[in-house]
Order: sequence, then structure tokens, then C-alpha cells
Amino acid sequence: MKSTILKSSLLALALSAAITSCSKKEGFTINGTISGLDKGTVYLENTDEKGNKQIADSAQIKDGVFTFTGKVSEPLLYTVKLKGEEYGAFFLLDNDEIQFEAKKDSMFKAKISGSEQNDIYKSYYDNEFKKIQNIAGPIYKLSDSLQQNGKVKLTAEQQTMMDKKWKDLAAFADDLTDKYIRKNKDKIGAALVINDRIVSYGTPAQVKTYYAVLSPEVQKSIYGKQLKEAIDLNDKTAVGVTAPDFSQPDINGKAVKLSDYKGKYVLVDFWASWCGPCRKENPNVVLAYKTYHDKGFDVLGISLDDKKKLWEKAIEKDGLTWTHVSDLKGWQNDAAVLYGVKMVPTNFLIGPDGKIIAKNLREAELQSKLKEIFSKS
Repeated sequence: MKSTILKSSLLALALSAAITSCSKKEGFTINGTISGLDKGTVYLENTDEKGNKQIADSAQIKDGVFTFTGKVSEPLLYTVKLKGEEYGAFFLLDNDEIQFEAKKDSMFKAKISGSEQNDIYKSYYDNEFKKIQNIAGPIYKLSDSLQQNGKVKLTAEQQTMMDKKWKDLAAFADDLTDKYIRKNKDKIGAALVINDRIVSYGTPAQVKTYYAVLSPEVQKSIYGKQLKEAIDLNDKTAVGVTAPDFSQPDINGKAVKLSDYKGKYVLVDFWASWCGPCRKENPNVVLAYKTYHDKGFDVLGISLDDKKKLWEKAIEKDGLTWTHVSDLKGWQNDAAVLYGVKMVPTNFLIGPDGKIIAKNLREAELQSKLKEIFSKS
């Protein structure tokens, strides 16, 4: 009797294992519908580890319907876009059965369901990030109103008030993001949010802290490895280390090296003509240059433009009289890649000995630091 029960139990376990193995997802299926488009071509695009976009697959749209099938080694960001269009709907693709619903003229608003990893990643932007935006929006409007879009300088009282609002906003945003990352430390979404928000807008110390929070599996993922690369790269451009040398052509095509500035204090300023915050900060850099240039201070502007005429026009319009260089590769500018620049404006203040003194000095902080340096000398 016992033998019969044992055999039945083993049989049940075997059947259970068979069912589990049969139902295991070996790949993904994307079932898509696009209203307003009967036929055409749709692409599945991803970005490689170097940031280059590449077409992974294509499918024909018939009666507004298309299908992609395949397999990914781990959850990866992909974009579904129409032929001839630069942008589409991006999402975290895993080996799931995914439903994709969009309208022809608003692919980026597609409704995507069926991917747990994508749902977790997007939940940050649907919840935490929206809460942050709801508070940030009115603060930005108030700031612009008080300054009349940069035409009026804030009074001391207004500056104190705005400083507190910005500080409170930062604390609120940091708290929400912190809770999301810790809650989802074993999900790819946490690594992506660190990449999206902390690498670009946080501090190097924060990046290290949150990378350590991630599970070993997520650390080994492509996006975990990218975080580790960002940490290693920042260590190479940290305060106190020798700034990596580089050479780029100026407006006339003449090669300019960072090492040419040895013996001076130089602000290596990454910017672009299309960057609003950069153009807003330019008058502050102009003031610093005029005040301290004769005392041994210089600026080396590095543009992330890809169109020379727009670059030159911005230099002239903003009165930027120092040396400017660019290889006109946009975000792939060699110096920007070397320094791990993820946003503009970004700057590095380098001392006469070639070592980095400070990073991302803006507005009053730049003037204060230069005053401190040159009052001693």
C-alpha cells in the first residue's frame, strides 16, 4: 500500500515537472495593433552597449496587425517604431507574451502589457516621477516668474525662499527614488532608474551606494554593468585626480589639447547651442572669465553640437570669447565620452598642476570658488 502511494506521489511530481518545463517561456511574442494604419513596415530596434541604435527585426503590418517573435538573454530596452520614423514606443522586453496597442500618429503613447519587468520599470515614471513633477512644475514657474525668464536678479529674500524650495524638492525626490530602488533591488527597473536619475542628476557617492543595494543578479545584467562602468569612469574624473588629456579641433580646425592649459586654472565647460540651461548659464561663465582671466583663469568650451553653424552662431550671440572645440559628434563627442558626460551643462575646474579641483560649479558656486582661489594668490 505504501509502495503504491509512493509511486503515485512520484508520478504526480514528474507530471508537475513536465508541465512546468512545457510552460516555461523560451522566448517572446509581441502581438501588435496599430489603429489608423492598414499596412506598412514596423521595426524592433535596440541599443547596443556603446549606445548605438540597431534594427533587431522587422515585420509587415497587415490590416493594422503585426507580430514579432524572438528571444532575449535578459530583459533589455527595445523600441517599436514605424518605417521612416525616428521615434517610437520603448519598453523593457523580456521573454513574455506582450500586447502592443498604438495609434499611427502617436506610437510613443502605445499601451504595452504582459511584461512584468516593463511594468515595474514604468511604474516609477507613472507614480514616483509624476509626484515629483507635480511639485517641480510650480517651482520652475515661480522661479521664471520672479526672474522674468532670466532678465531680473532675485533679491536676497527671494533667493533664500527659492533655495529652500529647491532643497525641499530634492529631498522629496531623493526619498521617493530611494524607496523605489530599495523595493525593487532585484529587478532590472531599479538599475535603469539609477542610470536614468542618479547617474545624471545625483552624486557619484549616491551611484555607488545604490549600485551596492542591487542584487548580484541585477549587478551582472547589462544595465548593472553600465552602472559599474559609470562608477569606474567617475573615479577617473574625481576631484583630486589628474584630468584625462584630450585633443579636439577648434572652430578653425586647429587641434587644441587640454594639456596646453597646464599652469593655469581652466574650466572645461561641456555645453551645446541647443541646451537651454547651458545658454542660461553662459552669462555667469562670461562674468567669471572677465573677472579672473587676467589673473590666470581660462575656459575651454567643448560643444556637444553636431552642426557647426549653430555652434558658431551661439558662441557669437552669447559673447563667449574663449577657445571652443568640438568634433561635432553630438553626445558621442570623444571628450564627453572620456569624461562620462551624461548631461549638459557639465564642467570641471582644473588646477595649474592638471588635477581636478571641482566639478559642476554653476551660478554663485563658480564665482565663490574662483574668488576663494584668487584671493589666496
